[in-house]
Amino acid sequence: MKVAESKRDFLKEFSLINKNKYTPEQTKSLYLGLLFELISSKEVFGRNRDLENFILKVYKQQYNDYLFRSRPYLASRLLKDISSEYDFLKMSASIKLIISFLKEKGIEGSINDSNNGDRKNTTNIEADTIGWFNSIMNGSNK
Repeated sequence: MKVAESKRDFLKEFSLINKNKYTPEQTKSLYLGLLFELISSKEVFGRNRDLENFILKVYKQQYNDYLFRSRPYLASRLLKDISSEYDFLKMSASIKLIISFLKEKGIEGSINDSNNGDRKNTTNIEADTIGWFNSIMNGSNK
């Protein structure tokens, strides 16, 4: 049950990023942070080897075996490659691939099958995320 809830949370968060409510810079920052969290999640990917199929399917990348021994090493290499190679449209396309991959791996039903309680929760997440990002941006400008 915990695995399904964790995947559902990632589905909601990636869908939220892909709704074009953020600037490209905000989208990139949120995307990279959420991707790091997804790779680090033992609930979604129980074994490090499970990440190999995910990365191959979503990013069409193959990495050496030593990177799969450590999630932080793998995540940093993947995020570095994405940060340097991906533009806004590629990130949007990869978000769709991530959502489809997570749905394939055990999430049934649509994210849009939500009641008003979920909708309020999504609105709160959006407001919190935008507020967090703005406070980070304002803090870095000082």
